[in-house]
Amino acid sequence: MGSTDQFHSLAADELLQRLARGAARPPARWTPADAARLLERMRPAPSGLPGDQARERGELAAAFLAGVAQGHEEAHASPATSLLDLALQAARTLLKNRAASQADRASHAFLAGLRAARAPTALMSFDEPAGLDLRLFVRQPFTESGQTQQGVVASVLERIRARDGQPHAFSYLTGCRAESADTFRASFEHETGRAFTPDTFRAHRLRQLDQADVFVNIRAGMSESSAFELSYHVFRGACTPILFLVWKQAPIRTTLLKDLGTLCDVTYLEFDDPAELDAPLADFFGSCERGRRSARPALARAGA
Repeated sequence: MGSTDQFHSLAADELLQRLARGAARPPARWTPADAARLLERMRPAPSGLPGDQARERGELAAAFLAGVAQGHEEAHASPATSLLDLALQAARTLLKNRAASQADRASHAFLAGLRAARAPTALMSFDEPAGLDLRLFVRQPFTESGQTQQGVVASVLERIRARDGQPHAFSYLTGCRAESADTFRASFEHETGRAFTPDTFRAHRLRQLDQADVFVNIRAGMSESSAFELSYHVFRGACTPILFLVWKQAPIRTTLLKDLGTLCDVTYLEFDDPAELDAPLADFFGSCERGRRSARPALARAGA
């Protein structure tokens, strides 16, 4: 078959030719289920026989995809090590989710790679920050929230917005408006153009969670739905960093929401006055930036 490099090159050429001919038609919007089905086709099942070669064939499939990535980088004149470093960073992040199955991690790794490949210009320069907005999923209480809680949430959101662009821009998956029991249904219908039902709202929120780089939970009151979304994020979703902002008038009493650090990357901050959060928020989002910077090539980290 020749050298590994030759195999990578031939593999990339073949797949790119198929894509050019339209022989492969990917979904318009990949979901974790789509990724899982594709990975099942790519990942050979163990035969159960002596000398089973499933692992070796799986490694060849991974090598094929490495060739595709290399071909993509060459075609877009992007640095040869950028996707490799991003892949390693994604793997480290996903492995923190010790509660997820390897199949779940693999589907999220696929989707992370898909997003990286669709934004090649973000990988072109190592002199600037990562180039991609930090996607925030901001959880706030809805059904148990009145004007007092809404005011607290609004003040906290103002402190978060003050960090926008310092050092990187935020993309607010859930918007950046304080809601209450009287407003959140109408806001959902205005944003999505769909009638509010538990099913449509749940599906919309879980799709947003699958895209989140950070889960911010503003706890200004009791919220069972917050616990549901946190559980999904930790045990089924991407399990990216979680930030608890806990108003001292609404402390966490649920034992299973405490000390989540053995399952995920989590930070707990308590406050009386939202102004107390300025310095801790700067530290937290700074740590997110440092994590993104660690995905850059070693050459750039060395200042070359």
